[in-house]
Parts: sequence; C-alpha cells; structure tokens
Amino acid sequence: MFGGRGKHTSRELIQRLRSESRFQERQLKLLQVRLRRAGELLRTETRQREMADAIVLQQATTLQEKNARIAELEHRLHVSGEDTVETPLPAASRQTAA
Repeated sequence: MFGGRGKHTSRELIQRLRSESRFQERQLKLLQVRLRRAGELLRTETRQREMADAIVLQQATTLQEKNARIAELEHRLHVSGEDTVETPLPAASRQTAA
C-alpha cells in the first residue's frame, strides 16, 4: 500500500488519505441524517400505534358495557315476562284492532 519512497510519494498518499477522509465525513453526515429521519418516523409510528390501541381499548370497553346492558335488559324482560298479566287495551285501541 505504501509503495515507493520519498517526499513525492508521501505527499500523494497524504492527499489521497485526506480525500478519502473528506468522503467518509460526507458519508457519515448523510448516514446521520438518515438515522435521524428513521428515528423520527419510528417515534411518529409509535405514537400513532399507541393512539390506535387506546381507541380500540375504548371501543372494546364501550362494547362490553353495551353487551352487559343488553344482557341485563334481556334478563329483566325474561323475568318480567313470567310474572306479567295481560293488560287491557284502551277502548280506542280495541275499536281499531277489531
């Protein structure tokens, strides 16, 4: 790699190393920008997922509450149906029904 001797060869080698160093610094900066963007995207997607999870949990809770209320009403209807007595229709309704 370090073939040759003398000032001329050393100068060229130093120039090449400096050039490679500048190139690597530019590459590093580009990679840092990409990494920052990826981090921002990850944080955004994490927030969106957390919000979606919260909405799903809220909807599931609401659905469970509604199902419990329906079960309670069905139970009341069933229990009240066993003890009910037929109620007479008002006179106006009897005439329309006949």
